[in-house]
Amino acid sequence: MSDISGTPREQEIDIAARAEEAVLVKENAKLQRENAELRNENTFLKARLDGMVGSASWRLTVPLRFAQRLARGDWRAARKSLGIGFRISYHGFRVGYHKLLPRPLREKVAFGRARILKYVRSIGHSSVNQAALQAIVDRRCAIAKGFSANPVSPAAPAEWPFIDVTVVCFNSRKWLDGFVGSLIGQVYPLGKIHLRFVDHGSTDGTVQTLKEIKDQEGSRFASFEVLVQENLGFGAGHNTGIRAGQSPYCLVTNADLTFDGDALVRVVAKACADEAEVACWELRQKPYEHPKFYDPITGETNWNAHACVLLRRSAFEAIGGYDENIFMYGEDVELSYRLRRHGFRLRYCPEAVVWHFTYEHEHQIKPLQFTGSIFANLYLRLKFGTWRDIAVIPYLSARLLLAREVYPESRRDLVKSLKRLIGIMPQALRQRRHSTALFPFHRWDYDFVREGAFVEAPGNESRKPLVSVVTRTFRGRETYLVQCILSVMGQTYASIEHVIVEDGGDTLRDVVERVSHAAGTNLRYLPLAKVGRSAAGNAGLAAARGEFVIFLDDDDLFFADHIEALVGALALNPDAAAAYSLAWEVPTDASRLPDGAYVEREPVFHRAMRRPFDPDVLRELNYIPIQAILFERKLYVDRGGFEEDLDALEDWNLWNRYAVGNRFAYVPKVTSLYRVPADPRIAEKRAEILRAAYEPVLARTKQMVCQLENTTAPCNLPGQV
Repeated sequence: MSDISGTPREQEIDIAARAEEAVLVKENAKLQRENAELRNENTFLKARLDGMVGSASWRLTVPLRFAQRLARGDWRAARKSLGIGFRISYHGFRVGYHKLLPRPLREKVAFGRARILKYVRSIGHSSVNQAALQAIVDRRCAIAKGFSANPVSPAAPAEWPFIDVTVVCFNSRKWLDGFVGSLIGQVYPLGKIHLRFVDHGSTDGTVQTLKEIKDQEGSRFASFEVLVQENLGFGAGHNTGIRAGQSPYCLVTNADLTFDGDALVRVVAKACADEAEVACWELRQKPYEHPKFYDPITGETNWNAHACVLLRRSAFEAIGGYDENIFMYGEDVELSYRLRRHGFRLRYCPEAVVWHFTYEHEHQIKPLQFTGSIFANLYLRLKFGTWRDIAVIPYLSARLLLAREVYPESRRDLVKSLKRLIGIMPQALRQRRHSTALFPFHRWDYDFVREGAFVEAPGNESRKPLVSVVTRTFRGRETYLVQCILSVMGQTYASIEHVIVEDGGDTLRDVVERVSHAAGTNLRYLPLAKVGRSAAGNAGLAAARGEFVIFLDDDDLFFADHIEALVGALALNPDAAAAYSLAWEVPTDASRLPDGAYVEREPVFHRAMRRPFDPDVLRELNYIPIQAILFERKLYVDRGGFEEDLDALEDWNLWNRYAVGNRFAYVPKVTSLYRVPADPRIAEKRAEILRAAYEPVLARTKQMVCQLENTTAPCNLPGQV
C-alpha cells in the first residue's frame, strides 16, 4: 500500500522528489566507486615512485642529475637532486638531507622534531599569567564592594576638555573623507578638538587631499594641521603628532575607521570620571571586536590596542611616548606594558564604538603584521618578561622556522626580523626596570584570546525589543550578585530589565536596593520561600516582561556585547526561536567569598561547545550553558518552564523541549563566562551529581520530546528494546 497522501499536487511533488533522490543516490554510488579506483591507482603509483627513488640505480645517478641541472643554471633543482639543504615552500619546512639517512635514523629525526614543536607550544606561556589575571580579579572585587556611582555610564563633565586627535597616514587617501566626515558628525564639540595628521611619505595624493579637506572643513575644529616626515613607523608618527599639542587627552587613531556619533562623548566622559592612575581608554572596534581579554565589569585590561585609544597626556609624557624601535604592530602593547610598569592601569570601553576596516576578508594574513608582531613579542619578552620568558626565545624562534610558512617567503622575512632582534637585544635588556606589575605572555599573544575574532558585530538596529535577564541567587552570595548585576549594567544593548529572584528569604534586599540606587537603575527583586533552583527560575520567567528572556545565575558574568550579539543573531535569523553563543568555563576557588573575594583560574574553552545547532546532538549532549542562550518568552508561555523536581540539568531539559520544531541561531564567539569549582574534591562531587542525574533526565527529556513531536513511534528510552 502506498504511503503517499495529500492532494494530487502534493503527491506529484512527492513522487518527483523521490525520483530525484533515487537518481542522486545512484550518482553518489558511482562517484564513490570512481573515487575508490583513483585512490587505489594513487597508492600504486606512489609505491612505484618510492621504489624508484629508493633504488640503488637512482642513488648512483644523483651526481649526473646534479651536473645536468647545474649546467642549466637551476641551482634550486640541482640542490634538490642532491637531497641536501633546506626546502622552503608554502607547505612547510622540510630538511632535504633526511633522504640520505637510513630509515631508523630518519624516524628518530622526525620524532625529535615533533617533540621540539610540542615542547615549545607549552613553554611559550609565562609563569606570571595566572597572577596577572588574579590582580585584575582582585580589583574587580574591590570596586564591586564599594562603588558609589554608575561605573558604566558616568555623567558628562561640567565642561568638555580639549583633546588632540592624531592620525598617522601612509597612502590613506581613500579613507580620509569617511574619517573626517564621521568626526564632523560627533556629538562632542568640534571646537574642543585639535586635529593633527602626520603623513609618512604617501604617494597616492594623501597630503593634497588633506589640504583640500583643511580648506573646506578645518575651521570647524580648534585646529587642523598636516605634518609631513620620514616614515619611521606608527609609534614615531604619533610621537610627533602628540608632542605638537598640549591637550590633557590625546586620541590616537587610524585613518581607516569611522566613529559612531556618540563615541567621543562616551569615552571622554569615562576618562574624566576615572581615577588618576588610569592612563588609557580603548574604544571598541566593529565589525570585528578585538578578541583579547578584558574584565567584564571594570573593563580593566593588561594592554590596549591602539587602532583607536584615548591617552592621558600626563601619563604618556611620564613614560616618554612610543618606543620607536618597533616600526609597526606591537608598539601598543609595549606602551601599555610601560604604562603599567609605571603604576598606571588601562581600560576597555565597549560602549564607545568605531568601525575599523582593517581586514579585506576573514583571517587575512598581512606580511608586515605577521613579522612585526613576532618581532614585538620577542622584543617585549626581553624588556618586560621574566628570565624564563627570555630563555624560551630561542625555542620559540626555532619553532617558527620549523613550522610551515604562513605566506610565501615568510621564513625569509622572519630571519630578517630575528637578525634585527639580536642586534637590538643589549639595548632592550638595559631598559629593564623593577616593577610590581605583571606582564603576561601567551605564546605569541599577550593575554587570553576569546574565540570569535572574525564574528561580525551586528549593526545599529532600529528595533530594540525588551530583554528580561533572570538571576537566581540565595543567602551569602552578595559578592557574586553585585558583580552579576554590574555585568548586566555594562551591556552595550540598552533595552534590558533585570529580575532578581532570591531563593529562601529576603536577605539580599538591601544589597539590591544599594546597587540600584548607586547605579541609577531599577532592579526588580522577588524574594521567595525556599523553593529550589527550578522553581526560582520559573518565578523569574513568570515575572519577566520582555519579548526575550535570558538567565544569568549570580556567579556568572556577561561580556559587554553578549545580549547585543544574541539579539543581533535573532534579527538576522527571524525564523529562529533562540540564539546562543560560546562561553568560557572559569574554575573558581570561592573559599574567601564571605570576605568579598575569590580566586579565578585561567579560563577554559571546551571545543565540544563549538557546535552549530543540532537538535539530535542536543538530546545527548548539553552543549549550551544556561547563560549563553537568549530565547523568545512565548516558548515559556507555550511549553512551560523548568521541571521543578529537577535539581540538576534542568536547563538541558528545557532547551530540548524548546528546540522541538524550532531552530536556534548560533554565534561562534565567547561572550560570557560561567564558574565551576576549582577545588578538585568539590569538582568531583559536582561531577558525581551530574553523572547521577544524566540518565534520568535524558529519559524524561526524550519522553517529553516525543510527546511534543506528537509521534506514535517508539521513543527509544534508555533500557528499552
